Amino acid sequence: MDLTTKVVGIVESGGKLHQQGTMEDAAPAVSDVAHTHGQGEEALKDIVCGSLAGIVGKYIEYPFDTVKVRLQSQPDHLPLIYRGPLDCFKKSLQRDGFLGIYRGISAPLVGAAVETGCLFFSYRVAQDALKTLAYPEHRADPSKELPYTALLSCGAVSGAFTSLFLTPIELVKCKMQVPASSPTIHRPNISGIIASIYRHQGLMGYWHGQMGTLIRETGGSAAWFGGYEGVKLLFRRANPQSITDAEVPVYQRLASGAVAGMAYNFLFYPADTIKSRMQTEDVKGITGGKSTFGAQALEKIVLDPKYHDILALVKGIRNGIVYGTKVRFPHALVMIFLFRSGSFRTKCLLVYRATRQHARNLALFALVYKSSMLLLKNISPTGKERHYDAFVAGLLGGYTVFARTINNSVSQQIVIYVFARVVLAIAKLAVQSRDVGGGQKGIGEPGGGGGWEVLGRGEWRKEVARNGWPVFASLSWAMVMYVFRWHPESLQTSLRSSMQYIYVQSDDWDSLRTFIWHNK
Repeated sequence: MDLTTKVVGIVESGGKLHQQGTMEDAAPAVSDVAHTHGQGEEALKDIVCGSLAGIVGKYIEYPFDTVKVRLQSQPDHLPLIYRGPLDCFKKSLQRDGFLGIYRGISAPLVGAAVETGCLFFSYRVAQDALKTLAYPEHRADPSKELPYTALLSCGAVSGAFTSLFLTPIELVKCKMQVPASSPTIHRPNISGIIASIYRHQGLMGYWHGQMGTLIRETGGSAAWFGGYEGVKLLFRRANPQSITDAEVPVYQRLASGAVAGMAYNFLFYPADTIKSRMQTEDVKGITGGKSTFGAQALEKIVLDPKYHDILALVKGIRNGIVYGTKVRFPHALVMIFLFRSGSFRTKCLLVYRATRQHARNLALFALVYKSSMLLLKNISPTGKERHYDAFVAGLLGGYTVFARTINNSVSQQIVIYVFARVVLAIAKLAVQSRDVGGGQKGIGEPGGGGGWEVLGRGEWRKEVARNGWPVFASLSWAMVMYVFRWHPESLQTSLRSSMQYIYVQSDDWDSLRTFIWHNK
C-alpha cells in the first residue's frame, strides 16, 4: 500500500510515470511489482525456514534413521544381526556408543537443509504454477486456497524435484550409517566415501538409487502435504474462527505435522527399504558394484520362501519354453529347409510354428505337472510327496497337453521320443538288481537306486541283460523298415521324409550332378 501511494504521488507531481500513462495504467504494474516482491520474500522464507527446520528435525530423528537403515540393510540369506528396533538400538549403543549412532550426521544435516528447503520452495512454486494454469481465480485472490487434490499434486511434484538433490546425500548417509562387515575394515570418512563412489561408478554413481528416492519422495511428499493440509483443514472446520493458517494454534499445526510424517514414512516405506539396500550393498568394501531398483525389488521377492511354490511354476514354464525352443528350432530348420518345398517365407513360417508348438507343449506340461504335484502334496495326509504322485501328475499333464493332439506332428514326435526312452528305461529296471550301492538314496525315494528284479538274479537275468539291447535294436530297425516299405503312410511325417531321402531317392540319378549333389 505504501509503495502504491508513493507511485501515485509521483504521477500526480508530473514525474516520468505521468508522462507514460495515467494513474490507472500504473496501478497494475505497481501491483505486479509488489506481488513479485512478495513472492520473492515468501520463497526466501521457505528456503531459510525450511532449511533450519530440516536441520533441527534431523538432530532429533537421526538415531531413529540410523536404526532404520541398519535394519533395512540386513541380508536375507544370513542370520539376522538385529531382532528388532530396540535390539538394534541396544547393540548399536554397546558397539558404537551414543555418538556412534550420530556417525556421519554432517551429510544428513546438509541433506535435511537441502531437502526441506527444496521441498517447501518447490511446493510453493508448484502451487503458483497451478494457480496460473488451472485456477486463475485463485491467482487473483491469494488468500483463496487450492482444492485438496491440487495440493496433493503439488506435493508430488515437489517430492520429485527434491529427489534429484537428495539422492547423492542419501547415498553417502546410508553408507556412513551401516556398520562395517568386519571389525578389521577401516571405515572411510565422508570425503573418502564421496571419492570412492566417483572412483568406482563415476559421476552418475552419486544418483545410484535415484528410482527408489524418486518413488519415495514423490509419493511420500504427496502423502506428507496431503496429511498436513488435510488434518489442518479438519482443525479449521472444527474451529470456524481459524480462517487463515496464521490463526491455527501451534499445537494443531504440530499434530498436523505428526500425522503428515507418519503418512510419509508408512505409505512408501517399501521403496525406502529397497533404496537403502541398493545404497548399502557391500560390494568392494564400501561402494563398488551397482544394481537397479527393479532388480532389487524382484530379487527380494524371488528369494522369499513363501513365494517358492508359485515361482517354481513360473520357472517351470520358462524352462519348458527355453528347452522346447532349443530342441525344436535346429531340428525344424534342417528338416523343413531340407525336405519341404515352398518359398523361403513359407519355410520360415513353418519353422516358427513348429518351434512355438514344441515350446508351448513343454511349458504347458510343466505347468500342469508341477501344479498337480503341489496339489497332491498338499492333500496328502502326511504333507509329503507320495510314491505314485508323479505318475498321477504325469497322467494329468499327458492327457491335458498331448492326448488330444493326435494330428499334431510335433506332439506325436515328443510322445514317441518319450515312449522310446521309457521302454528302454523299463527294460533296464526289469533286469537290474534291487541292491542299492553305497551313498545312493534308498528305494522309494526320488532318485533312489535299485531295479525291479523281474527276472530274478540267476543266469537268465544275465543272458537277458547281455542280449537285450542287440535284440531290441535289431527288431526296432527291422520293424521300421518293414513298415516304411509296405505302409509308409502310417509313419510319422519327419521320419518318413528322412527315410524317403536316404533309401528311395538314392535309387535314381540322371547326371553326375544329381548323383553327387542333388537328387533327381
